[in-house]
Amino acid sequence: MNKYNTLLALLLLILLGIIWGSGYSLARFAMTHGVPPLGYAFWQALGPAVLLTLSAVLTSSNRWLTKTNWPYFLICGLVGIAIPNTNMYFIASHMPAGLLAVLVNTVPLLVYPLALFTRQERFDIWRILAILLGMSGILIIIAPTGEGLLSGWTLLTMVSPLAFALCSIYIGVRQPMRLTALEAASGMLFAASLLLIPVVIQQHAFFPLTPPFTATKQVILLEIILSSLGYLLFFKLIRLAGPVFYSLTGGVVALTGLFWAYIVFSEKPDTLQSLAIACVLSAIFLLSWRQSHQSQERISHD
Repeated sequence: MNKYNTLLALLLLILLGIIWGSGYSLARFAMTHGVPPLGYAFWQALGPAVLLTLSAVLTSSNRWLTKTNWPYFLICGLVGIAIPNTNMYFIASHMPAGLLAVLVNTVPLLVYPLALFTRQERFDIWRILAILLGMSGILIIIAPTGEGLLSGWTLLTMVSPLAFALCSIYIGVRQPMRLTALEAASGMLFAASLLLIPVVIQQHAFFPLTPPFTATKQVILLEIILSSLGYLLFFKLIRLAGPVFYSLTGGVVALTGLFWAYIVFSEKPDTLQSLAIACVLSAIFLLSWRQSHQSQERISHD
């Protein structure tokens, strides 16, 4: 990758972090202003699904409509979108937005052990050390001595990155060969919205986006637009820079999530939180560095 593409990839990574990192603060705002978590999850699945599908149609990309792909979409939509997102939105009003951003982006800490178990990755001592460092940070957060860190909510938060990690492993094994990232995302999001409909109705959790457009409704629409734009930037980043920058996304989103939490809610981590966050972020970046290094080694050997 030449210097121009490297600079462009770095700018895309920062922009993606700013966009996706804002989602945790926007979700907290919505949850604390009367939006049901299930209703919010439904709109954040359906809205981006519609916008990404329009983008796919404009690029003559419609393989996601094939019936044989839908079992894959339904599993990914359930495990990778509906469950983790709804869980995250449910917790958003009970935990600082910055801390939520850090914990949800611990996916790499969980993916690597699962990938080792399924033999998708090889053993690497540096990645093991990174996981131990990250888990130490999480233990600091959930420790009984961590006064004010809401350990019960922290444990529940970890359901989201675990679900994302399981979905990542499933994608690595089962993703249809000819399916593009845009098609896959469109199909998964539509599947997630379909799966959420009966639950939303049963729980009376639908939140109508009809006039007048209050600040809360504007936040929901803003997050739909930002999330969709984030997906498109993410796909562009993968095409431009491959796994090197892709692996850094979680760490950058966690950092920008902390930034937005400070801007919107004036959240300032205390000493213990700062130590825990530093451990988790260091682990994410160390894992990302080793992953990109090993990916480059495999490419050079091929």
